[in-house]
Amino acid sequence: MHVLIIGGTGNISRAIVKSLLKRGHRVTVYNRGQRIDQPPPEVEVITGDRRDREQFESTLAARQFDVAIDMISFTAADAQSTLNALPNVGHIIQCSTVMTYGPPFSGLYQDTDAPLNGRHDGGYGAGKVAADELLLGQMAKGGVPVTIAKPSFTFGPSHPLFRQVDWGSDWLDRLKKRKPIIEAAEGLNYFQFLASADAGEAFAALCGLPAAHGKVVHVVNPAAMTWHEWHAMAANALGVPLETVSVPWDILVAADASRFSALTTCLGHNQVFSARSLHELVPDWAPKVPLQQAVNETIEWLQRHDNIENSDNNPLEDRIIAAMRQIKGTF
Repeated sequence: MHVLIIGGTGNISRAIVKSLLKRGHRVTVYNRGQRIDQPPPEVEVITGDRRDREQFESTLAARQFDVAIDMISFTAADAQSTLNALPNVGHIIQCSTVMTYGPPFSGLYQDTDAPLNGRHDGGYGAGKVAADELLLGQMAKGGVPVTIAKPSFTFGPSHPLFRQVDWGSDWLDRLKKRKPIIEAAEGLNYFQFLASADAGEAFAALCGLPAAHGKVVHVVNPAAMTWHEWHAMAANALGVPLETVSVPWDILVAADASRFSALTTCLGHNQVFSARSLHELVPDWAPKVPLQQAVNETIEWLQRHDNIENSDNNPLEDRIIAAMRQIKGTF
């Protein structure tokens, strides 16, 4: 098959390219060409910005692909633009997100029929819900076959390694310097962490699969773990002890609503989703990359490219930790 990836050099995209090439498929990517890690030489690269809709649509409409995987479609307008660009493609796989389900989340091990509470978040989740619904709606009217793939927390080399309380990387610098890090409510809420290599295998297996047409598929690690366990993996990769200070998440948001806003949208909640939808279509799929290995490789990449922020530039975490210790000492 000839597979187009709109994106192709990001976190999951790079793994998809590798998996497709391993299967003997022809691969073309469409992106701005701004990533450090470029695609393998056998991959055709079309340089362009999908936000320039006229160029994006006219360039791709002149080509023929068996499958298109859209990794950078965030709104209904993006999804419609992809349809405009690829009227004759055999199969579109839309990279969506489990954030379409919330928060609030209706329970643990939610399946694909869970309420789409993310449509009310006014941003990322809402945009993805709209894009997914547009694509599925046009298929229901006889349009292009579509699969909606919803990854959870997926990571690997070339991608930041996030923690529980914010989207920064300076927590890794704190660990390296043997400084304590903040956890919200002892880091005991559950998440699903998946190595990008395993996500790439799932996406590649769905390409051109007739049984996947019209389906929503969770690309998630069947096993969940706590954020505290995740932080311990990072400390282990750096060869340092893990020291944490627990802070109620609402206090963190009050201290800096911008920095810790992710606690209110996703990171402060239990997020565990069923992998049944993927196993039904690809029964032999299972995570094969040990999470500790993937964490080691990701941190090595971040250090090699000097992509870890200096924690000394933001003293807020030290002040919060000092205040919490003072309060505990008082009592």
